[in-house]
Amino acid sequence: MLKVATNPSFITRYFQSFNWDEILHNLTNIVIDIVLISIFFLILKGIGKRVINHLFKNYAKRERGIPENRLKTLHSLSVNSYMYILVFFWIYSVLTFIGVPIGTLLAGAGLFSVAIGLGAQGLASDIINGFFILFEKQISIGDYVTIGDVTGTVSEIGLRTTKIRSNNDALNFIPNRYITNICNMSKERMKADIDIRVNPDTPITEVINIMKDINAKNIPSTEGIIGDPDILGTVDMGDGTIAVKEFIPTTDEARFDVQFKFLQLYLEAITAAGIKLPNNKVIADISK
Repeated sequence: MLKVATNPSFITRYFQSFNWDEILHNLTNIVIDIVLISIFFLILKGIGKRVINHLFKNYAKRERGIPENRLKTLHSLSVNSYMYILVFFWIYSVLTFIGVPIGTLLAGAGLFSVAIGLGAQGLASDIINGFFILFEKQISIGDYVTIGDVTGTVSEIGLRTTKIRSNNDALNFIPNRYITNICNMSKERMKADIDIRVNPDTPITEVINIMKDINAKNIPSTEGIIGDPDILGTVDMGDGTIAVKEFIPTTDEARFDVQFKFLQLYLEAITAAGIKLPNNKVIADISK
């Protein structure tokens, strides 16, 4: 009986040519190295953040005159920078373990190098613009700002992006290079702008005297007021109504508390005096 010789296919011979034991051994070593280096960088991450937190805590105790939101901004930037550095070296280490010749690749890849250069140019613009924003103290964490068409509270300032929490609670990421015009409504000196709309026959002098009496009794005991209130008197609101306008200089942190407190005190005292005000015509606003 004749036996028919069968030759293994090309694909079978190709796979049989691999030294699977060696490949599995090398792959296992690579995975172990990546896991160990990842654990090492996670440890560095925890240690670094603790050190940064400790340094800023001690710095805040020594320099009590620095605003809290300024310290939060510098702290956030320091943590952000530290994380970028760790991620960069982690990626470099992983690629090295895999066997990717990073230096040769970057030196020899023309189009890839151009793409990296363009990306680095954008990154450099983000960092440089972010640096000037911080150096010139244009904004800090907690400031209420308008950048472009986004209005909200600054929640984080990073090397690349600035995060703004808008009024609808959406978190907006704005690359620093696109921040060209900032309207900061949270600088140190603010004014609680209170408008109490009145009727044409309202005794304006009596209303102003009530406001002055409230101010004399409450301003000395109210924190955050940094100047004497300025009662401008009756002003035209531009919509056919008139109001008694007052500015109260305040710090950024206290402006809302001062606004709510004194508006309530004014309304209660005016009502108690039997003076009638227009319905739904009392407003209060905050302006710089």
